[in-house]
Amino acid sequence: MKKIPLGIQSFRKIIEGGYVYVDKTQYIYKLLNGASYNFISRPRRFGKSLLLDAIKEALSGNVELFKGLWIYDSGYAFEKHPVIRFDMSNIPNKSPDILNASLVEEIHHQAKKEGIELFGASPAICLKRLIEGLHEKHG
Repeated sequence: MKKIPLGIQSFRKIIEGGYVYVDKTQYIYKLLNGASYNFISRPRRFGKSLLLDAIKEALSGNVELFKGLWIYDSGYAFEKHPVIRFDMSNIPNKSPDILNASLVEEIHHQAKKEGIELFGASPAICLKRLIEGLHEKHG
């Protein structure tokens, strides 16, 4: 009998650990092949982080994780794309200034992992430059 993944928000850990996973990959397919913009709203503790992690794995081209799930046989190409993901629960936010500095630091950290050098002090400018840098690097 499979274990229930209480508190696990990593799609990879759930699949590789043999935990119960309710297959939502048909919805992921529709999200990735549908509208340009999506707003995902769900109540707390309702699986947003796990859903976003599964989307990240699909966009990262990790096809082996999806064997046996709907999307695996759907014809989805599993092309590798850069993914920017922020865990806002780990970003200090005691004041607007601390939040801004923390966001800039996190964006710079993401850029460094991709080998992209950023300049700028506002989160909006840094994020824009990160996206432009990822586009230049990956197309």
